[in-house]
Amino acid sequence: MSNVALGYELDLLLGASESTVESRREIRVLRFKVDDLISKVRREMYALRDPQVTTFQDALNQLINEICGDLQVTHSISNFAIPNSYQPELKAIATELLRNAKVHSGASHIEVLLKGVENRTYLEVSDNGVGGAQVNTSGLGRLGLVGVKERVEQLHGQMQIISSENGTCIKVVL
Repeated sequence: MSNVALGYELDLLLGASESTVESRREIRVLRFKVDDLISKVRREMYALRDPQVTTFQDALNQLINEICGDLQVTHSISNFAIPNSYQPELKAIATELLRNAKVHSGASHIEVLLKGVENRTYLEVSDNGVGGAQVNTSGLGRLGLVGVKERVEQLHGQMQIISSENGTCIKVVL
């Protein structure tokens, strides 16, 4: 963004009436160099994008495959608009919930649900593991769900944990 601002500043200098012909020529050369730099940065940023992932829902599917690998997973992922500002945090939340289910629950099956409900984003991750999931606020041991809770609260959402000997279900609404 600062390269774009620099380009605008150079444009202002070019438009200044007190500039000499020689200084305008030098400013114009700088302006072309800044334009080239802006184009190069944009191309590099575009190249960093994963061409296979076009939506958050695609990214979530990829995440499920990467994390859950050998586990049986059932998922229902609806296509709806998720605010761009939520997506990085929602991905971090989903990552932690999936890792928790795989690593700590002893589950053989994980269920993932993502849908839009009344202009909100609803994510649910359930497993058939040993249960006992809770937010550990003691500062000792695992802090994964504390991080999830903090992220959810930062986005003014709600989180609910339902855990029993039959497994755990964590619901997040943003």
